[in-house]
Amino acid sequence: MNWLVFAIAAWFVLGLEVGLKDIFQLGPTAIAPSFVVPLAVFIALAAPPRQTLWACLILGLGMDLTARVAGSPSVVVGPYALGFLLMGQLVLAARGLMIRRNPLSLVLLSVLGSIVASIVVVAIYTIRGLVFGPEPFPAGQQLVTRVLAALYTVLTAFGMSLLLLPAAGLFGFPHDQHRRFSVART
Repeated sequence: MNWLVFAIAAWFVLGLEVGLKDIFQLGPTAIAPSFVVPLAVFIALAAPPRQTLWACLILGLGMDLTARVAGSPSVVVGPYALGFLLMGQLVLAARGLMIRRNPLSLVLLSVLGSIVASIVVVAIYTIRGLVFGPEPFPAGQQLVTRVLAALYTVLTAFGMSLLLLPAAGLFGFPHDQHRRFSVART
């Protein structure tokens, strides 16, 4: 994988995440789509496992440093990193069942991965609120909001798939086109 192209793409989507979150937000709620999740899923669909997990960890750390979580006044490094790591593992486990170059695969796995990452983030903030916080973290409300945001991520995932899938060659992913049911010719 070309890490320079990944770094540029990560910087771009983190900028979109921070800059456009308020524009795409539904009314006064915190329901907004993610731009980072589709990139993480795209990487996880095509990159080798070790590079996938490192890329998801880096994107999660970027989210930890830029995201503001309701009920937490400070920046906490770790919840999104672990959530994105688990999301990357989910996509690695499911990518053998998917058509990797299909936009619908990216959309479906973005929604599922976002829900998994959200569960991890809410669980970590809930435990942190119970142990260190003066008041508990609103876990139920946050989980509902994040699942609705994951469903809203369908729009950004589909739009980004139309940009990312044709640009897959720039990322330098290895080609592992195995023919399962063909006869090897010598």
